[in-house]
Amino acid sequence: MATKGITALDLFSGAGGFSLGMEMAGIEVAVAIEYDPKIAKTYKANHDKTVMINADIRTVPASTADAVFKNQESSTTIAEIFKNQGKSVDIIFGGPPCQGFSMAGNRIRKEKSFFDDERNLLFLEFLRMVQELNPKVFVIENVPGILNYNKGSIKKEIEERLAALGYDVASRVFSTEKFGVPQKRKRAIFIGNRLGLDSEQLFPEETHDEDSAVTVWDAIGDLPTLKSGEGVEITQYKSSTQNEYQKKMRSGNGKTFRNHIASTHSEKTISILKLVKPGENMKDLPSEFQTKSVHSGAYGRMEKDKPSYTLTTRINTPSVGRITHPVDDRTITPREAARIQSYPDHYHFIGDITTVGMQIGNSVPPLFAKALGDSIINKVFNQSID
Repeated sequence: MATKGITALDLFSGAGGFSLGMEMAGIEVAVAIEYDPKIAKTYKANHDKTVMINADIRTVPASTADAVFKNQESSTTIAEIFKNQGKSVDIIFGGPPCQGFSMAGNRIRKEKSFFDDERNLLFLEFLRMVQELNPKVFVIENVPGILNYNKGSIKKEIEERLAALGYDVASRVFSTEKFGVPQKRKRAIFIGNRLGLDSEQLFPEETHDEDSAVTVWDAIGDLPTLKSGEGVEITQYKSSTQNEYQKKMRSGNGKTFRNHIASTHSEKTISILKLVKPGENMKDLPSEFQTKSVHSGAYGRMEKDKPSYTLTTRINTPSVGRITHPVDDRTITPREAARIQSYPDHYHFIGDITTVGMQIGNSVPPLFAKALGDSIINKVFNQSID
């Protein structure tokens, strides 16, 4: 879908799930910033029209004044990149990493301000970009705990900082299976605007309920079955699509797809997985098969007829959660994980299983990002959604 020149900046872009969803909504992502070179490589391979800045965001000046302040007058600024393309920074979105509100962090933090905690300095970088570039709208994605941690004190700090910049700010927790993503993934979203609108009205409406939710098998049932260690980099489809979700995932792709390679597990691991029924995990096994694991749902097998639980970044390690294939005795492949995150099959993830797992597991599901983008286009920019 084409829109009338709505352009955006993606901060902490990762592999590009947030960008992809915004693009699906019709928003042009002109610039993205990602620190990790391996992850930036995947982003660039899938977003060739976006200027990728592979750097520490703390070294990237937003404006000329910002560059002078940082003693980086020779650096090209974000504002200049947009200006040179004849574009404006209409939207800034991203998920700044912040670790200072874990349970351990609570004991360390005590009464320290969220923004004084060095583990949350990257959140300040998001605020810096908003302050310097003055977008019409911003969207922040984060873990749900950020809203209720320490009786809501962090939520209040964030909203007060952004309100001081002239934005009406609202926040809410969403679960992505309510938007057609085959995964029960809860995320906190902050939306702000400086156009005099009530940001509470800018959130998207849910499109799916328990009866219409997309299931794991809806998502991956057409992909070739594999045993531990099987699979090749370029795989041919062996069956036709069985539902609209699979058609959506294959759209724009040819007869082959990538990233469908099963991890190799030890015989001991496979013997444990064979005992785990759909919906069960290690806790349901006889005591002699149970091992120590700090992860709830360790060795958990997915259920065909339900959305999955939140994916982890270590999709090749069954002891970290419910990432075992619903039928095969192995963990899910990167492509199956990508389907569960709602990435289409033409999206190519580059790197070894460790970095690819991080890329997929840390992503904002594109279909959820599209819902956010659709709502913003409709309610802020007054453009109809096809």
